[in-house]
Amino acid sequence: MAVEAADGIAALVDWSDLLPVILEDISQRVHGDDRAVFAAVCKSWRRAASAAGPRLSPPSLHLVALCSGANAVDFSSRHGDVVKTAYLGSGGARPHRIIGCSHGWLVVVDEACRASLLEPFTDGAQVPLPPVTSFDCEYFVTAVGGDGDGVPEYFAVDNHAYHHHLQGHRKIEWKPPKLVPVQSMRDEFFQKAAIAPGSHRKESYAAVMVSHSGGSGLAFARSGDDRWTSLPTQALTRYADVIWHNGAFYTLTRGDGAVEAWEPDGRALKPRLVTGPVMRWEFKRLVEFHSDTFHQPAFYEGARYLAKQADGGGGLLVVSTVAILDDSNALRARRFKVFDVDEDKGEWRSRDDVGDAAVLVGINHGECVSTREYPCLKPNCVYYVVKSFAADFEEEEKGCSRYESGVCDVKTGVASRMSVFRRAAGGHPVWFVPSAVSRR
Repeated sequence: MAVEAADGIAALVDWSDLLPVILEDISQRVHGDDRAVFAAVCKSWRRAASAAGPRLSPPSLHLVALCSGANAVDFSSRHGDVVKTAYLGSGGARPHRIIGCSHGWLVVVDEACRASLLEPFTDGAQVPLPPVTSFDCEYFVTAVGGDGDGVPEYFAVDNHAYHHHLQGHRKIEWKPPKLVPVQSMRDEFFQKAAIAPGSHRKESYAAVMVSHSGGSGLAFARSGDDRWTSLPTQALTRYADVIWHNGAFYTLTRGDGAVEAWEPDGRALKPRLVTGPVMRWEFKRLVEFHSDTFHQPAFYEGARYLAKQADGGGGLLVVSTVAILDDSNALRARRFKVFDVDEDKGEWRSRDDVGDAAVLVGINHGECVSTREYPCLKPNCVYYVVKSFAADFEEEEKGCSRYESGVCDVKTGVASRMSVFRRAAGGHPVWFVPSAVSRR
């Protein structure tokens, strides 16, 4: 009788209705893998697991990355130490890689190369974007094979048909598409994403622009679209960055540094040249100096980012960096330069002072933040997170990548590495500004 009574009471109890403070107290007593199991029970338990532990304070800056297994999001300090974990829901596909971050959203790609918006703070809500197989060029990307779980084995990628489509011609000469394994597709197809925020609270986003195919292609989708709309690009052009600013998407090319604004034109986007090609590479003399000093060629890897200024109404910045390597691929030096994008004169203007602002660059939405609002940051500095060339780890763990975060004084251009850390999943960590979203 006692057992039957206990079973009857248990059947009447709705464990999801426990008071949040009780659930949080229970969650703090659960550790390790059991914490993830606890968070997977239901929405209220997941909220409790995410709320337990330290809260993210407004004047702090964090790196965000997907946890191993992609069932949670880690918020880390600038040194790579995890300070908080927010657990995601059990529904939907697990995110695999972050390709953008702005306005409180992460843009993620899952294991089947499906892109979506992910809100990591509250309940892990996801807003799907058009499938990778739904470009306006019908035969550009096609799923091949699979085992019934929705994850294809390969994707057939027909770049020949895609370039004919961009030129407004039908594909005449047949060439076989390239078969790309799903692992390579989800890691390499989408390069970076930028979000145009919605005009009202119920609209998650107004539009998203992505660079894809090694940076050679651009596409966008408005809220409610069921396919990606391709944008006309030159065959040899590669895009380094994309950002939303002052009512338009802006892009920066990888080689010549040209900046374009893609402005609404009916249902399409029309390009406008903002600054022409840069005639002289900004780090040419530095690379030559290292070659002459060490009497051997200086190997280097460069990158450029767009960032919008802190006042919102200001213009854009170009942040350029170069890593100079020795012949063993070890980092010898890293330097940064910052430029104003002068739209009136159509050129970059070098600057060595960004006032009391700090500039954040990486895969995230590049921006300046006020050091008066974020006193943990140093004024007139660039905060960066990039793939690391440092030899801090003798052996790489399987599936791990090395990253480094650091700070650079804009006046001197000299970067000081703060930390090197490993991430087992989720790819490139991104900067996350807590004030942009509701906090726990």
